[in-house]
Amino acid sequence: MKFIHAADLHLDSPFLGLQNHIIPSKLWSLIRESTFTSFKKMVDDAIRQNVDFVLLVGDLFDRNDHSVRVETRFFEELNRLADHQIPVLISFGNHDYFNGDPSQLGYPANTTVFPNKVTTTNVVLRSGQRVAVTGFSFGSQWVKRPVIEDYPQATGKAEWHIGMLHGSLESLHSPAAHYAPFTLKQLQEKNYDYWALGHIHKRQSLDERGTINYSGNIQGRHINEPGEKGYLLVKSDQQSLKTSFVATAPIVWEELRLPLGKETVGALANTLVKKLEASQFNKMHFLRIILTNRSQAPINVLKAISDGTLLAAVQDLNSQIWEQLNCWVTSVKLAQERPTIVSQLDQTYFDQARDDLFTADELRALAGSLKRVAFINQDLTADDSFDDIFNRATTLLQENIDDQGGGVE
Repeated sequence: MKFIHAADLHLDSPFLGLQNHIIPSKLWSLIRESTFTSFKKMVDDAIRQNVDFVLLVGDLFDRNDHSVRVETRFFEELNRLADHQIPVLISFGNHDYFNGDPSQLGYPANTTVFPNKVTTTNVVLRSGQRVAVTGFSFGSQWVKRPVIEDYPQATGKAEWHIGMLHGSLESLHSPAAHYAPFTLKQLQEKNYDYWALGHIHKRQSLDERGTINYSGNIQGRHINEPGEKGYLLVKSDQQSLKTSFVATAPIVWEELRLPLGKETVGALANTLVKKLEASQFNKMHFLRIILTNRSQAPINVLKAISDGTLLAAVQDLNSQIWEQLNCWVTSVKLAQERPTIVSQLDQTYFDQARDDLFTADELRALAGSLKRVAFINQDLTADDSFDDIFNRATTLLQENIDDQGGGVE
């Protein structure tokens, strides 16, 4: 037995926050097409590998009101798999939830869509072995009930039993834990041979045997989804299953840490681009540059980072040679010791106010409705965002102090 486990395709993701007047149109088209490119590569591999079936575990589309164009392109790939007699099993997730009759979707005969209630379907392999696959589709955006309780125990009626579940491990401390939550113990107690999980975009295995897996998404969409993305190829070896990762994403998101030298602000952009030339990326990378500095950076450098002028200068140079560099800089940040207020402002009082008022909860409260924008909310919850925002706020305060001649009324 050999099959593909993929999830979170997010076809036609809008990649909010990336487009501006500097990014080249060809590069913008590349990123907008990246989810389709990755999916097509996966289908190519399925055909070349002659897999027995393909599992797509939720959030195939970025939103449930997707366009006819996206639907048409998805149909094309399903039809290619159908032409090679490769079954496809689909469960919809919280982004592409569907509460209608799956038979009305008009998908080709090789495609099975799980309804809103937990259902088991059988796939007969070329060898004659039978695989029981159990899953369900989200009928609405929110599924807070532990649907795992409806999954049946594995029986001896099939040689293999696989579970498809788009949801979140209850122990994960994130808003995602509100989506069809489950525990590792609940999964293990079903005695399935493999669990194909979706919803969490970080590829990971939840058990020592490597048979309870999140495949991650097939294309990173922002800096908080770094590294290679793709699918899991699962093969049987007698009575055990072996899983390997296959990369398909045409674009990789990464952080690149570069030391901050003594250049002036005007020369810094050129220096950074020259360092990018030495990186020699073998595929397209979208980068966040992290400038490292042991001492406190000059105030003009902090200001250039804070107000975006340094990024604009880097992107202007980057736009001319992005194809040669095989990379695009999306943001510039600074990693250093927390800046201090060097003035008549009492540092002790400032630190006390910081500890009392500048907390993660206060930051999220100030963000207000901005948290509803996915990429902003994800950045707010990133590990380094809190310190970065604090440093920027401190920089602005220091600028105002300097502008007033070092005095505070």
